[in-house]
Amino acid sequence: MSWYLRRMSRGWIEKYPSVKRMADSVVSVRRMGSPPTLNGYVQGVRHFVEYLGLQSPENALDKIRSGEIDAFAAIDDQGEGFIDKALEKYAHKTVRGFLFGIKKWLDLNGVKVEWEKIEFPNSTMIRETDRAPTKEELKRILDHSSSLRDRVAVTILASSGLRVGTLLGLTCGDVLMDYPDVARRLSSKSAGSGGLGIVFES
Repeated sequence: MSWYLRRMSRGWIEKYPSVKRMADSVVSVRRMGSPPTLNGYVQGVRHFVEYLGLQSPENALDKIRSGEIDAFAAIDDQGEGFIDKALEKYAHKTVRGFLFGIKKWLDLNGVKVEWEKIEFPNSTMIRETDRAPTKEELKRILDHSSSLRDRVAVTILASSGLRVGTLLGLTCGDVLMDYPDVARRLSSKSAGSGGLGIVFES
C-alpha cells in the first residue's frame, strides 16, 4: 500500500486481516477514500480495542463474536461506554470519526450492531436561542446577588435587553440626559471590582 499513511495505521493494516479488509473497502474503486479518512478509521478501531483492554482487533472480534463482549453496550453505555469515555479526551467531531471507523470495521467483519439506536456525537455545536428570563428565574438570580449594585444591574439588564458590556460602558449622559436631577453618578469606576456604582438622589 503506497498511500501517505501514518506508521501506526500502515502497521495495523499489514498486521491485522480485519483492519486490512476495512482498508481495502475504504480505498476501493467504488469508495475512493482518502488517506486521512483511513487514518481516522484505523485510529478509531485502535482506540476501541484499547478501551476493551485487549491487544489486537482480531482478539476483540473473537470475544465479540463469542458473546463474551457486548459490542453495543461497550460502545453506547451511558457514562462508561466507549463514546462517553472518548468524549472525555477528544472533540465530538473526532469521536464521531472514530465511530464511523468502528462501524465499518465491525460491519465488514460480520458483526451486527444496532447502530440506529446509538446516538452519535454532534459534529457541530447546538446553538440556543436567546430569551428573556422568566419571573422565577429572575427572582432566583436576584436572591443570589450579593449587593444592591448587582441587583440593580441585573434588573436593568433584564428590563432593557442590554448586554453586560454595554451596561458597564454606559454613562450618566447616555441614560439620564433629560433627567439630570434623578442621579448624580452612574459609573463603574466607583464600583471597583464588585459591580456598578449607582447612587440615586432622593
